[in-house]
Amino acid sequence: MSKVVKILDSIDGDGPCIAAIACDHPDAPVHASHMRSALAGFIHEAASGTLPLRNPPPLPEDSLRGAGHMHLHAEVFLQLQGQTTFTFPHAQLTLMPGEVLVVPPKLLHDEWVSGSEGQAFSNMVISADSQRMSCHLAHEDRPGHPASLYLETCSHLEAMRIEGWLRDAARPPAQDSPGLWPLQQRALLAAALSSVARLLDAPQKTLSQEPALLSQLRRLVQNRMGEVDLTVASLAQELGCTADYLSHLYSSHTGDHLWQVILQQRLARAARLLTEGDAAVKEVAWCCGFASASYFIRCFRQHFGLTPKAYRTRRVATA
Repeated sequence: MSKVVKILDSIDGDGPCIAAIACDHPDAPVHASHMRSALAGFIHEAASGTLPLRNPPPLPEDSLRGAGHMHLHAEVFLQLQGQTTFTFPHAQLTLMPGEVLVVPPKLLHDEWVSGSEGQAFSNMVISADSQRMSCHLAHEDRPGHPASLYLETCSHLEAMRIEGWLRDAARPPAQDSPGLWPLQQRALLAAALSSVARLLDAPQKTLSQEPALLSQLRRLVQNRMGEVDLTVASLAQELGCTADYLSHLYSSHTGDHLWQVILQQRLARAARLLTEGDAAVKEVAWCCGFASASYFIRCFRQHFGLTPKAYRTRRVATA
């Protein structure tokens, strides 16, 4: 089983730091078993063609502004109990128990959760990039706010295939006159979810050796990267520890300064958005958490040696 976030007894006298259930916690096997059992049920429904799928309404290209956060990779939400209301820039959607939603890359979304029919909220969220797969169970840690309860991540070559299947499942074709898209979408999800199920217990998977708190930190940074008020202090508060402890932990295990890495990740996201769409520079700056377009341009030029517009022009010309 992969490392997950540990429950720390105390940090600098500030009380317990509880980010998620740890792999050595007595309840961890229960959560791990629940994750796998629920995943198996969704796989069965996807394979049998009965999986209830929800899709966000189409969004105009490069509409980057709105409430919430976005990712450069698709995410799939599997609702277990209660409900999740998603707010998109152009619409709202409520996910009910047993339903599945694939959120496309670069789509801003905010989430409001609640219990229903006497059951507490619970869902499972899966994502992957070219190197790493992430699967976590979420609960309601304060009214309306979802938080990770149990997290497993691992690095594996299969993660790239999962990323591709989820990305394709999030992008319906422009035309579907035979009406085959629902069938194709369920097949893509069945492939992705079954691969996740295998990967969770693959003996050859590569586990992260970093402290588990850092795995939670990385996900939190990705979720909040578009927020102008993102700070090390606010990250530490959400993770239940002090800013000094979090900065020291990150530096001691990576050799890098946390705030510098966040800036680098913001710039990397900006570079990708510039080359994958036609959004205005000020929209890209806003989406990546920069307080102003001028500050964004200055940081971008210092890092890449080109202005955002020149960078976009060069990358498009060499594509």
